[in-house]
Amino acid sequence: MRFIIIIFVSIVFLWSGTYEIELYETLFSKLFHKKIIKVYMPIKMHFHSNILQVTSCKDADIVILKNLPNKCFNKPYFVTSYMDYIHSNAIGAFYWRKSRPQLKLNAKMIKFYHLYLDKSLRKYAK
Repeated sequence: MRFIIIIFVSIVFLWSGTYEIELYETLFSKLFHKKIIKVYMPIKMHFHSNILQVTSCKDADIVILKNLPNKCFNKPYFVTSYMDYIHSNAIGAFYWRKSRPQLKLNAKMIKFYHLYLDKSLRKYAK
């Protein structure tokens, strides 16, 4: 029985990481109209498409963090928890709640950074 639970948890964990990467790729492609989108995040992820992970937030087009360092305040940023989203000026948040993925977008901040909010994303924006 333990073996089945361990396999199930492993599959869910692997699927959630793949889901997160696909979401970021789709979302950032629609927000930024660029061939290559530079993303700064402390955790190394293996993106498949036009997203390049950079090592400094100064070089990035967007930052994905929980707590934004002072040197990155002029960059649009994306957070990974609901509490960080409601207490910040992030352009959006992706987090898990009750084992379900949640996506929130801040239309005011997207407009502030002169990003494009695609029709398919407007239902997530407030």
